[in-house]
Parts: sequence; C-alpha cells; structure tokens
Amino acid sequence: MASARRTTRQQIRNLPEEDNEGAWPDKITCLEGVFFNYFSIGMDAQVAYGFHHFREEKPHLAQGLIANKLIYTGYSCAQGWFFTPCVSDPTLSVRAIVALNLHNYGSGRNPWGSPKPEYLAKKGFVEARSDDGLLEIFGLKQGWHASFVMVELISAKHIAQAAAIRLEIRGGQWNHAYMQMDGEPWKQRLSSEYSSFVEIKRVPHQSLMIRGD
Repeated sequence: MASARRTTRQQIRNLPEEDNEGAWPDKITCLEGVFFNYFSIGMDAQVAYGFHHFREEKPHLAQGLIANKLIYTGYSCAQGWFFTPCVSDPTLSVRAIVALNLHNYGSGRNPWGSPKPEYLAKKGFVEARSDDGLLEIFGLKQGWHASFVMVELISAKHIAQAAAIRLEIRGGQWNHAYMQMDGEPWKQRLSSEYSSFVEIKRVPHQSLMIRGD
C-alpha cells in the first residue's frame, strides 16, 4: 500500500551584485535553480565541494561507503570543521546556515528535530511539515556540534521559519563562498565592492511524495 503527500519545491535565484548606492557593475550574472531538500552556505558546503572534486579527480579512491566516509571526514578535519573547542558557548557564531525544506539533510537526518509545543510557542515557530510551504532555517556551529546533531543527540541552532529568504553577501577577507543545493556544491564568487543576493521562494506547483507502507 502506498500513501501520497504533497510537498513543496523551492526556487533559488543568485541575483546580480550591486553596490551600496544601487549601481550595477559592468558585468553581472543571474543564476536560477530548484531544490527539494535543502540549500546551505558555509563550512558544510565547503567540505562537500572538496569531496565532490576529489571524487571526480580520483574516482578509483572514492569507491564504497566506508572509503567515501573516510575521505569526507578527512576534508572536514583539513578545512577546519572540527578545529574548534567542543564547548557550549551561546555567543559562538554558526559556520554553516541551512534552509531545510523536506527535513532530509545529511543522509536522511532531521537537524531541526521535533521541538516541544511549549518551545515552538515561545520562539514563535510552528510544527514543521513537508507541505506547509515553510523553510526551517538553522545553523551549525562547528564539526563537533554538527556531529551531535547528525546522531540526533541535540538539535541544530534554530534561527527562523520563513516562506521566502533573501540573503545579502559581500566579500571582504574572502573572495568566494561555498554553497550547495541538495548535495550539489559550488563556489560562489564574492566582491568587496558589490553585494551578491540569494533569493529563495516557493515554486507555485506542488509535487507528490509517494511512500510505500
């Protein structure tokens, strides 16, 4: 027996850059795409980007589940994902921001968790559903925090719920940022003179998610 449930798709637009006065640079780009599960920016996307290119360059070494996990862990350590003290510091900024649509991140995990009704009411959140048209936005502080989230010992850092998102990003010390959609990573160029914008909004047409019982 199979059951069907309506789900929402999310469209992402990587908009042209503009400066503080609203002027456009000489050369602009605008990229569009659609994702079902999640969009993320930060350290997790950087690790995925490194692993993705390693697997393309040396496919003979990235064969099998265990080998892939070891390589992925190696990139996580080499890029600083775990080089942060394992402490509970509420002032520690997040190193990855994730917009979750179908509550399926990192091989089927749900980092948002199942908050109690009292907590939801206090924070102004609602119960997360795959067909509510809302994105759950959360942060991962560092590798240790992400590891505990992935084994569902704790929840990720809840940031917001939203039907649409607009991120403004500007380079400074860094001239690029790492992003990914549904596990497909890329490196986004940044400018110190102009801002880049990422817009995420719901696609008007719903999809059916069929599950066999």
